[in-house]
Amino acid sequence: MTVANMVEARCCFKLLYAILVVVLLHMSSPCIGCSERDRQALLALKQGLVGDDGNRLLSWGREGQNKDCCQWDGVYCNNQTGHVVKLDLGDQSLQGKISPKLVHLQHLEYLNLSFNNFSWSKIPDFIGSLSNLIYLNLSHANFGGEIPNQLGNLTHLQYLDLSSRSFDISPLPVNSFHAKNLNWLPNLSGLKYLDLSYTNLSDVVGWLEAVNMLPKLTNLILWYCTLPPPIISSVSLMNSSKSLVHVDLSFNNLYSSIFQWLSGTHTNLVHLDLSYNYFRGHSIPASFGNMSSLAYLSLHENQLEGGIPNSFAKLCRLRELDLGENSLSGQLSDFVETCLILRTSYH
Repeated sequence: MTVANMVEARCCFKLLYAILVVVLLHMSSPCIGCSERDRQALLALKQGLVGDDGNRLLSWGREGQNKDCCQWDGVYCNNQTGHVVKLDLGDQSLQGKISPKLVHLQHLEYLNLSFNNFSWSKIPDFIGSLSNLIYLNLSHANFGGEIPNQLGNLTHLQYLDLSSRSFDISPLPVNSFHAKNLNWLPNLSGLKYLDLSYTNLSDVVGWLEAVNMLPKLTNLILWYCTLPPPIISSVSLMNSSKSLVHVDLSFNNLYSSIFQWLSGTHTNLVHLDLSYNYFRGHSIPASFGNMSSLAYLSLHENQLEGGIPNSFAKLCRLRELDLGENSLSGQLSDFVETCLILRTSYH
């Protein structure tokens, strides 16, 4: 046998060996279909829902070809266990009631029911039993009533969106979310994203204390929540989360005391919206200059007075600044000129 033939034979042997290994691995790790318990839970969920204009639930069936729920639209499973870990039913024009059997999906990590229509019904308390949830999005789904305290049981949650943002400046809907307190919120110690926009929080005196107990929070969106002015204490300032990057507290009843909370403790902020509050007669504090990471700042429609503090010269990452409808004397041109010089020096 020539050397060339030997090399060719060796290559063929290696190829056959590789194919054999792949086949054996496939035989030892067969594809696992969905859990029967999970499948029955999903079928019960489908039975309670109507109005699927997106036809997302057409693939959810009992017949042979549709029996594996891991193949159903919007359903995602763990390949090794067959358990449902993600349910994405956003924007499907769904109506009706959520079956209590949803709690049988005990391995569920991701639940999205946003942009549907649940006719202002209350969020089911049993959602708080989905203890492995990391992501929960019920925004714009026409849920209403009081936010259940059971959400505090979702201790692994990192993303929570209960917003129902309106596109015009109008009173809160009668049936929108409301809360008497946020005592359940500090239990979500891993939370990174919180949006409760258009939720009536006017009775929640300790909302800031609750927020401050979320050490990993990066996004805080409480737009149009009729938030009362927070009671600022040395304890609340000391416990302030320093992870916040995006804060929107616009369209509330906040006074200038909120400046004290922001001062010196939130140097990582990139986006800050405090527009449409009640800072009447107060000036912009010089401590805003400590938030050197800011790229967006809005103080629009607050009737602030005085001048723009010299410390604004430090805010040279700003790309959008809205100080409209305030009685501010103008050193803004000096601020812009200073920033241009500093930006040039960075290069």
